Amino acid sequence: MARGLVSGGSACAALALLAGCAGSAGSAGSGNEAGGEGFAWDAPQDEVDAAVADHEPVTLTLQAGGPTEDSISGRRTMDFINEVEERSDGKITIEPTWGMAISGYPEAVDATADGRVDISYDLVSYQPQRFPEASAIGVALGSVPYSPMVGEMVANSVAAEMGWNDQALLDRYKEEGVTPLTPILGNGVYSLNCNSEINTAQELEGKQVRAGSAGQNEALSEFGAVPVSMEFTEAYEALQRNTIDCDLSPMSAKEISGVYQAASHLAYSTESNWPRFSGTYVIGPTYDQMPLAYQQILFDAAATMTSGSAQSYVDSNAQHVEDIASVDGTIEEFDEEFQEKMAEILDGQITAEIEAGNLPEGSIEKVDELTEKWTKRVADLGFEDGGDMEELPEWYSADDDWSAWAKDLWENSGALDHRPGA
Repeated sequence: MARGLVSGGSACAALALLAGCAGSAGSAGSGNEAGGEGFAWDAPQDEVDAAVADHEPVTLTLQAGGPTEDSISGRRTMDFINEVEERSDGKITIEPTWGMAISGYPEAVDATADGRVDISYDLVSYQPQRFPEASAIGVALGSVPYSPMVGEMVANSVAAEMGWNDQALLDRYKEEGVTPLTPILGNGVYSLNCNSEINTAQELEGKQVRAGSAGQNEALSEFGAVPVSMEFTEAYEALQRNTIDCDLSPMSAKEISGVYQAASHLAYSTESNWPRFSGTYVIGPTYDQMPLAYQQILFDAAATMTSGSAQSYVDSNAQHVEDIASVDGTIEEFDEEFQEKMAEILDGQITAEIEAGNLPEGSIEKVDELTEKWTKRVADLGFEDGGDMEELPEWYSADDDWSAWAKDLWENSGALDHRPGA
């Protein structure tokens, strides 16, 4: 069986049966010297089956951030894997490795480029100097209004459209030797878990807070808090020892770290939020050497990868609300004064990213425009919040089908302009 880069290296010989390692992908539905026949974005399964019929099977490795297949984020990763295997009629097998076990942050892109893994998740905001455009988009996403379900869908829609239309970002990935399947994942909104109740700027002042990005550290300092750098998995013990007062993280990280047991008071924002952490899934040199139809299958399924990522954060939101209730904790929204100050901080950070050349001119207005666009599109698809954060487990179901949003997102964000064979 021909394999991707499972055994390392991107030697042409390893994929000779697949694509001949010559030329580049041609247009969908036409012959291609390197990659053979493709198919249309919305082609029926029988046309896809015909396009892959003569190609040898291939096995790809995927490095995921989720700790296990059965974890909240792991189940969503399996949705992508299963879609690829079903769409390819079993010709593409994806073998997952969990918990970033092959190469952690920030080595994941290097491991993908040099063939230690074929596809990998990465939190590119961990390296703002290396991926300044990605980190800057994460900062800009903080200004997208938040709600426990629709807010995540809108923020990730804005992230996808900004990513697919940022040529500097796409070129950055290319220079690193990888191709983005999801140029920007907005990941989950960041919220505070503290060892005392908090919902004002005054109550945050002086608090020792674990945070993960430069933008978050800067915002905390503006509020008079003291940012502390440590791995999120260390936050629980630090809270137990009272060496920190709060943990700033997305709900998925809270699920893994269990911080609610030591910091049972949750505080979040709705209008202006902490800068987000940009994530991505990238694929290495295998991608360019595969048949065109295989490339298209992976690219198309990345829509499910994007929607699944966003949905996993809503799954985590619901789980965390239940966790907080189990320890008699509290859930509060930050007050208006706090959120007004956060908006000022975000505008300053976004302006600084524009001046540094990491975001295009007019990005503040662009985020507002895209937020309005995707708020309407998500609503038109029938998605709506059924209540506030504290009530989330009562009205949200992890079994809800988000495939209509995934399809709409790829069709209306500019993603299909980058589809192999386009």
